[in-house]
Amino acid sequence: MFVQSSSIIGEGASMMKFLFPFLCFVCLTTVAYADQKAADACAASLSPPAKQIYQTTLANHPTPATARSIVVAEVEKMVGEGKLSMADGRAAGEAAGACLRMLQ
Repeated sequence: MFVQSSSIIGEGASMMKFLFPFLCFVCLTTVAYADQKAADACAASLSPPAKQIYQTTLANHPTPATARSIVVAEVEKMVGEGKLSMADGRAAGEAAGACLRMLQ
């Protein structure tokens, strides 16, 4: 009729060993999802050129180390094609970069 307390503690500890990694994974993916939502909301308010820079950068799957160079390359391309002035290109690149930073 009596249950040994050591067996209850042992079962609880093994349950925690199983649940802890799962809960950590859920929490981390929730944070990443929130960052994506914030970045998408930010991108929705961008000017059309800045939005194009943002979308092109995302399509290239940037890492924190490569995101800036992708943005710069896209801005230079748009300026070279006459789609943006240098001043407008800088502003659009900075605006797109602000939204992209939310993903890091």
